[in-house]
Amino acid sequence: MNSKVISLGCIGLISIIPCLAQNPELTGEAVLKTNIGAFKINSAGDVKAFGKIQMSFKRGTLLIVGYDGTAPIAASSGLRTEYQNDKRKRIVFHGEGTVTLDGKYQSIQFFGRELKMTWNGMGICRLYGEFDKAGETGTYFVKGDKERPWGTGGTYFTLPARNANIAVPKIRQKGSGG
Repeated sequence: MNSKVISLGCIGLISIIPCLAQNPELTGEAVLKTNIGAFKINSAGDVKAFGKIQMSFKRGTLLIVGYDGTAPIAASSGLRTEYQNDKRKRIVFHGEGTVTLDGKYQSIQFFGRELKMTWNGMGICRLYGEFDKAGETGTYFVKGDKERPWGTGGTYFTLPARNANIAVPKIRQKGSGG
């Protein structure tokens, strides 16, 4: 039974990906806020995640992989480039400041403090939080849904939201690798 479900899910994903590639207007909007937390935005299969991201944070590290943008990444002066490899299309920023980017990316990963971010685009996002002094982990809001807690154990959401009346990518999870 499980193999049939997995097979149908794979067939569904294969049929969705060309639709998304041809219709980039199928996007969503999310607002993320946390005092201490991490997130990772992933691509959906062969279709790169995309959209405009505007974020500000304090004492954080940001890894951007496979960025192909309509404009260069705009990072404020409080951020320093810790690592850059143009051949592998990877860049790491560390410090305090703001980052704005608009384009396609294979993945974006962040860990830090006092994150405020808006993302208009398409992709899959996983959230990992830590409790702050007030016992909170933060919140995220996907347009068309209610504000939800950030959580501590790998909460995820998709843009566009799964509850929209359009097809969205399925989430692939790899084994623990442990």
